[in-house]
Amino acid sequence: MKSTLVVQPKPATLTRGTKTRPSEAPATAPRSPSVVLFGTSFKTSSLSFREALASRIDEYSSELPSMLASSEYAQLVTCNRIEILIATDSPRGSIRAFEEWVSETSGLQPGSVYVHEGVGAIDHLFRVASGLDSMVLGEEQILSQVKKSGVTARTSGSSRASLSALFDASVSVGRRARSALGLADASVSSMALRFALERLPRPPRGVLLIGTGKTARLAASLVRGAKLYFVTRRSEVPSFSRAVVLSRVDIKRVAPRCDLIISATKHNGYVLRKGDLDGRRRVVLDLAFPRNVDPGLNSGSTEVYNLDDLARIFSSRSPQAGLDSVRAEAIVSEEARRFARWLLASRQSPTLAQVYRWAEGTRKEEADAALRRLPNLSARERKVVEAMSRRLVSKLLSPPTLFARSSSPELPQKERLELVQRIFDQGG
Repeated sequence: MKSTLVVQPKPATLTRGTKTRPSEAPATAPRSPSVVLFGTSFKTSSLSFREALASRIDEYSSELPSMLASSEYAQLVTCNRIEILIATDSPRGSIRAFEEWVSETSGLQPGSVYVHEGVGAIDHLFRVASGLDSMVLGEEQILSQVKKSGVTARTSGSSRASLSALFDASVSVGRRARSALGLADASVSSMALRFALERLPRPPRGVLLIGTGKTARLAASLVRGAKLYFVTRRSEVPSFSRAVVLSRVDIKRVAPRCDLIISATKHNGYVLRKGDLDGRRRVVLDLAFPRNVDPGLNSGSTEVYNLDDLARIFSSRSPQAGLDSVRAEAIVSEEARRFARWLLASRQSPTLAQVYRWAEGTRKEEADAALRRLPNLSARERKVVEAMSRRLVSKLLSPPTLFARSSSPELPQKERLELVQRIFDQGG
């Protein structure tokens, strides 16, 4: 049912409990959880399976953390991969629970999902953030997606000492590894657009862009001589004076006029179906997740390419790994081992877990006090206050976490942890 890639976990740091000052630690630190990663990607599963899994994750979003026996939880969902990271005291039980839950997902095939544990999970996330596991080597967008996932988990309160530090480290490692690759900014969107232009017998005269995100802006810059049609919920598209702005109801009317159609929205459902287009020669890029274009539209002179199609095409064109890739892989491997050692050191000193627990208790106390003084806030406004307080705590704790995770002959990790303990003892 699954492809399991597991490295025996190294002890990690996380303790839970009621609010205390950092100095009020138990005499003996409790055993800390392991980091476990569950995932699937364009390399292991079909687009239809990933769509089904994303839908189920959304449906079970409030239940999954407890179902997987996690003390910390984060998820990364992109068009090409879905990954869940947890910290848990019972990795074997969590893996069994995930196997049982995912087995009910439509389209599951042997090898569709993978599981990494301990340093294997750390290494995998670092490779993802670095673009080493992407459809396009060194892809730029994935780094910002990893960063966003870490911030989302923090601000929701579902990640603390272990996963918050892991996501911080993944962004730092990702930047270093991408720098070692020495590649210009590359993305699935840019590669797909260039491929689509190659498939057309001449430069497109009409281009329909469904969505006005980064993909649409890039497309507009590559087809300067074409008539542009933008389908957007916005009232205007100020960046492109020659663009005709449309609403979704205009798609079927305008699409037959266009040689190139690109859809990359978060719309759930098809915006174009079989029979909506005539026999004119055209290319349709469906870069959306879930898909925006009916696969049945791919017939005759209309060529439709979705993310799975592009994965196969890019795979056949991928260059051989060079020396730069070897350097980037070496950075990832070394930093993964370094982070695992930090987790081991943190287990022996519960300082960071205590600091995170103390900070969360203080945050909640102050946020509750502020909300009591603002009784007329709407539910949405109360959520904004809560999210702001979580972001502040996250940003304030990031520097001491990074400091404690570092080590040098002049100031080894143990002494750094002791210094952080003393600082927060004074501040608490």
